[in-house]
Amino acid sequence: MEMIRSRGLVYEYHTHDDLGELAFKKKALDQVDMEINEGEFVVILGHNGSGKSTMAKHLNALLLPTEGTLWVKGMDTSNPEDVWHIRQAAGMVFQNPDNQIIATVVEEDVAFGPENIGTPPVKIRKRVDEALDTVDMKMYRTHSPNKLSGGQKQRIAIAGVLAMRPECIILDEPTAMLDPSGRKEVIDTVKRLNKEEGITIILITHYMEEAIEADRIYVMDEGKIAMQGKPEDVFVRVDKMKALGLDVPQVTELTYMLRKQGFEIPANILNVKEMVDALCQLK
Repeated sequence: MEMIRSRGLVYEYHTHDDLGELAFKKKALDQVDMEINEGEFVVILGHNGSGKSTMAKHLNALLLPTEGTLWVKGMDTSNPEDVWHIRQAAGMVFQNPDNQIIATVVEEDVAFGPENIGTPPVKIRKRVDEALDTVDMKMYRTHSPNKLSGGQKQRIAIAGVLAMRPECIILDEPTAMLDPSGRKEVIDTVKRLNKEEGITIILITHYMEEAIEADRIYVMDEGKIAMQGKPEDVFVRVDKMKALGLDVPQVTELTYMLRKQGFEIPANILNVKEMVDALCQLK
């Protein structure tokens, strides 16, 4: 079943001068058609200003379409009566966890969302424990978030969303401010939520390696969908990706260079194991 569907989605940013007259208008999204099914792990790629973060905010009804329609679980984000239910179905994790963590104790922060929607205290305790356990942070439940690493803070932010029991989690560049160790912590957590919990994951990122294990990839450019498909089908188009100002995974780039040198190996190699296997097959 579909989790997300958009048709003809347009979003315009407007700025006005001191007299209230329209001074500037820019289409951040331009006729975007997108479908994401329940249980999928989908990555949205794009350079800065491509529209990917604007798209992310539409998936949670933080922004509403200028034109077109976006549905979450069949609910129209432009319908005010559906917004509350949409935000319960689709949780949002932002780039900076400090903007999402508000309490001085980890377990109190995770409990904040369920408390706000009127969850009974007994259920809140259970949800907090389960959410912290899921992101491997239960041992830090009485700690101050300020004393945690960036990766640990982001996992707490994810736990806060999990405690709301969403069916879909949208992560808007959640590893952009983290070191390699923190990025691995967060991405491992995201992949586990998808595979073991069946939660639909929509990851917005500019790290190509994070996209390798996605079910599908959307590549955005100037507010439009420039490419889409499975990782191996997208990354094999190295020239197109570079034309869009994007890199490809390092192994894919090496594959591209070797093929140009005449090595007969598959073009859609994505990881080191596939590269080793391909090289071992050469005569």
